[in-house]
Amino acid sequence: MPYRSSLGRISKQTWDDFNHEIKQAQHEHLLEGIVAGCALVAYADGWVTDEEHDRMVNLIRGFEPIAVFGLDDVMATFETMTSWFASDQTSGEAAALEAVARVKGSAKYSALLIKTCCAIAAADGGFDAEERHAITRICQRLGLDPATFDMSDAP
Repeated sequence: MPYRSSLGRISKQTWDDFNHEIKQAQHEHLLEGIVAGCALVAYADGWVTDEEHDRMVNLIRGFEPIAVFGLDDVMATFETMTSWFASDQTSGEAAALEAVARVKGSAKYSALLIKTCCAIAAADGGFDAEERHAITRICQRLGLDPATFDMSDAP
């Protein structure tokens, strides 16, 4: 799975540690932040076709670490947030960045959010420039240095 390699490309232990951290977190603001981050990545190029939407939904459904939040809750939150973007791109971005910012006080949750967004973005085989820019904006909103996170294309 390409998104596993985006989490450090170190070992299965890294992936297992990431899964464990997400399972321990189970925090409502983290769920909203992660889903908002995914919506920001999905809409990074300004629009989402039906095919892209379905692909993102499938990625989220298949992404084991966030399943701990409950798939129905994750999907309902994603659909709500993507509807914000569909009705007004600017308002959708502002609302998503506001949801992301709710975890700003927690370095652990902020890092988990970025790692998850990177993993979802890389799930299709790599990052395009718009996705990297979206994640950089999320890092900035959280007060994190984007250089801390490897956002290069997955091999």
